[in-house]
Amino acid sequence: MQLPPLNRISFNTGNHDQEKHFDAWLESEPGQALLDAERTMLEEWMRRQVGQRAVAVYSSREQGLMEDCPLRWKMSLGPAGFPGVTVQSRLDSLPLAKSSVDVLLLHHVLDFAGAPHQVLREACRSIAPGGKIAIVGFHPLSMMGIARWFLWRHRPGWAGRFFRPNRVTDWLQVLGFEVDGMASGFYTIPFGSQGRQRMRLFEWLGSMLWPRHGGTYLLVARKRAGVVKPLPSRQRKVPRNTVVPVPVARWGQQNRES
Repeated sequence: MQLPPLNRISFNTGNHDQEKHFDAWLESEPGQALLDAERTMLEEWMRRQVGQRAVAVYSSREQGLMEDCPLRWKMSLGPAGFPGVTVQSRLDSLPLAKSSVDVLLLHHVLDFAGAPHQVLREACRSIAPGGKIAIVGFHPLSMMGIARWFLWRHRPGWAGRFFRPNRVTDWLQVLGFEVDGMASGFYTIPFGSQGRQRMRLFEWLGSMLWPRHGGTYLLVARKRAGVVKPLPSRQRKVPRNTVVPVPVARWGQQNRES
C-alpha cells in the first residue's frame, strides 16, 4: 500500500537567505520593538542565574541579550557571515565541550534552522547537569502566527518555521530536561510604530485574555542531574554483637576457680 504524502510547509534547509532576511528585519523599527519585548522577558530571569559560563546562540548578529547575566564568563555564537558574535560556526555542530555551559540562550535559532532537532541536541549536549537552557521563539498560535499565513507569499523577514512551546517541551524532555516555566509577549503584528499604535487595543487584550500566546515566547528548562546510588557491598557482613557480655564479678570468680 502506498501511503499518501504529508502536507507540510516547504522550507529549504539549505537556504541561508532566511537568516539574512531575519537579521536585516531585526534592524528595522518593528524588529527593534520585538527585541525590546524579548529583553523585558529575559531581564529579570537573567539576573537570577548562577554558575560560571553563559553562551548565547543567535540566528543573526549579536543582539546583546546576555548583558544582564551575572556570570563571569560569557560568549556568543552565530552563523558564518554575521558580525558581532564571538565565534562564527555551524549551529548544528557547536564548538562547545560536553557539559561545559551553565546557562545557554537560543534566540530564534529553531525558527530558522534547517535541522532544528540537531541544533537543540547540540545545545543540550553542552549544558552541564543542573544547567539551564532558555529558548526564544515565535509562537504559531498568535497574531504573528496567523498573519504569517496571509503574508507567506511575500515572505516577511520574520516568517520562519514556528514551533509550539508544547512541542519544544516534548523535545526537551526526551533530551533529559525539565521545563521550569514559560513567558510570552508582543501581542500584536510587527507593523511600524503607527500601525502598532492603531492596534494597541490588541496588545492590551492579549496581555489580559491570552497571556501565553504572544508573538514571541521564552521557554526555560533545567537539565536533570544524575543521582549516583552506591551498590551494596559484596563483603560478608560481620554481626555487630559477636561478643557475649559477661559481668565483671562472675568473670573474676571463674578465674579463681580455675
